[in-house]
Amino acid sequence: MRLLAPLWSRATYRGWVWVILGGALMMPFMMVGAVVHSFIDPAAGFSGILDPRVYLAVLPLVAAASLLLPDREVERTAARRLLAAEFASPADEDSWNSRWRTGAWFTLHAAVGGLLSGLTLAVIPFAAYLIFFGAGLTFGVIDEAPAFYSDSTVVWGLLTGPTYLVCLVAIVAASIRGMKALAPRLLGQGAADRLAASRAEAARLAARNRIARELHDSVGHALSVVAIQSAAAARVIDSDPGFAAQAMNAVSDTARGALAELDAVIGALREDRDDHRGPQRDLTDLEALAAESGVDVDLTVTGDREALGRLASRETYRIVQESLTNVLRHADEPRAAVTVAIGERDACVSVVSPAARRPRGRAGGRGLIGMAERAAVLGGTADTAWTPGRWTVTAAVPLASTEPKGRP
Repeated sequence: MRLLAPLWSRATYRGWVWVILGGALMMPFMMVGAVVHSFIDPAAGFSGILDPRVYLAVLPLVAAASLLLPDREVERTAARRLLAAEFASPADEDSWNSRWRTGAWFTLHAAVGGLLSGLTLAVIPFAAYLIFFGAGLTFGVIDEAPAFYSDSTVVWGLLTGPTYLVCLVAIVAASIRGMKALAPRLLGQGAADRLAASRAEAARLAARNRIARELHDSVGHALSVVAIQSAAAARVIDSDPGFAAQAMNAVSDTARGALAELDAVIGALREDRDDHRGPQRDLTDLEALAAESGVDVDLTVTGDREALGRLASRETYRIVQESLTNVLRHADEPRAAVTVAIGERDACVSVVSPAARRPRGRAGGRGLIGMAERAAVLGGTADTAWTPGRWTVTAAVPLASTEPKGRP
């Protein structure tokens, strides 16, 4: 039964659509080849479109065109949806390594699709012919098959017709499985992409470990002092109020020092080393940010800004700031529509800028990683998306209503 499983498998017929798309891609090249063939052999006319030599001759043309056509995302989407192939997109889609592998996939798609589409167009009508006349001969509806094709194949058409169809489905299913297995190698990440991703992950983990060490060294001792001094003050607050007051002053000084060290550590790790740091900006400063960013900003803020805690407000501001910096660096025009919608549970940020092409910056660059980390620390999310004509940054940050509100 496993041999017949492709007959009723949805994957087979979904993949068959992918095959037919490949045939559609191949058709323009075959027509060009047929025109050239008609000049070489005028007697053949336009029949060169069915000539195997024309098929082989146009494959280099298909390969050359694949390097120029903007087909990368289309081919990946088709492979994921129709072949159910699973793979991660390359980090740099415009690198030569990615382009030639995608070009090789496009060439194979057109070649396999053209061949199997032609086979489909030939075999299905022929099998229907065999079944029709085979049934007529078997049940005595007709006395003989048409004169242009009459032999035992037609006589046994009720058997040979379905056999041809089963063989066609088996060939298509085998081709689909082979292309599905090949998709990750040609459309997914190559060795260089995997190495770069591995290095980026190693750097990220190293940074996290460094943060943990720094925070442990700088804040751990301070918290121990706070715990001991506050416990001592609680025990003697009635019997020795002076000592209790002294202990609480020590707690206050130690806590302030720990906060300063914490700010210094995180600032250093984020490469934020401004020696003249004032109060950190938050959502109440969005209008000032829009005015001084160098970007033509269409700003819309809805909801209560004070509903966000101090940390959430500051980090949301930083997400918008980093997004506008990226607009200034990479957008086709220094223009952006910024929307901050503060609801009952979270603040949703959207920054939309013009982008005729997908940005060529390194995927996972520091700015995008920074935005994602800022949101993740607060239990939120941050993401980016490109559609023809625009680049969108979206983020959602929980209100964190248990924090103190307003500016520090």
